[in-house]
Amino acid sequence: MLEENMKIPRMEEFLDKEEIRKIGKARQHFLERTITIIIAALGLIAALAWDEALKSLFEKIFGPLSTSGEKLIYALVITALASVVSIILGRRFFFRKENPRR
Repeated sequence: MLEENMKIPRMEEFLDKEEIRKIGKARQHFLERTITIIIAALGLIAALAWDEALKSLFEKIFGPLSTSGEKLIYALVITALASVVSIILGRRFFFRKENPRR
């Protein structure tokens, strides 16, 4: 008997269908944002790993980065490298998208 009195009513009994749809939409939006943040965090982790790897390679070739000028040169070289790779990948992707036969 006590269990019957403690029954939890269903959501439909308190909210109309439009409110339930809005809750579902908000939940979907929240999940999409959460996934976007997780992907961005993984991208940041990958970028930091690449930074360490490229910094080690740069130091092996040119010596340690001890002054601000050397660190600035390193940043400029990495920026130029990232720009060139981005341009190459962008051209290949957009070229294939415009001409799918290739």
